[in-house]
Amino acid sequence: MRAPADRSPHRRRRVRGRAGFTLLEVMIAMTLLLIGGVSILSVFSLAVSHRVERDVEARLDVVRPLARTLAQEAVDAAPAGKPPEPIVDAPTGQTGFTVSVRFVRSPNDDPAWVASISIAYMGTPLRNGFLPPLWLHRSTLDRAR
Repeated sequence: MRAPADRSPHRRRRVRGRAGFTLLEVMIAMTLLLIGGVSILSVFSLAVSHRVERDVEARLDVVRPLARTLAQEAVDAAPAGKPPEPIVDAPTGQTGFTVSVRFVRSPNDDPAWVASISIAYMGTPLRNGFLPPLWLHRSTLDRAR
């Protein structure tokens, strides 16, 4: 059996030096922090993209009636019996939005024109920017008739 005096200060220091974290514990903690940070970043970027989509959709609600008006004005401006001029990337009151309209004769043998309208944002057509076909007649207030 050893006497208490046999313990050297060198041994005491080595015992005190073992009181910290091991490399494995630090690596596990860093991995968990990294996973948490990436998760928070992905949720944040998803929230930002949804916000942008909501803003575009809200502005699209303003552009849809303008697109219908542009199509009707093109039908009214066309000479009687002639097809309206197609509208290509016409600017709207909303920044970044453009409207394109093409016209075909009504399949019902009536004097109507069918307008196919697409709305683009920053040059890219929006998937919910296509309006259902519109059957347009010359306005009854048209004085040229």
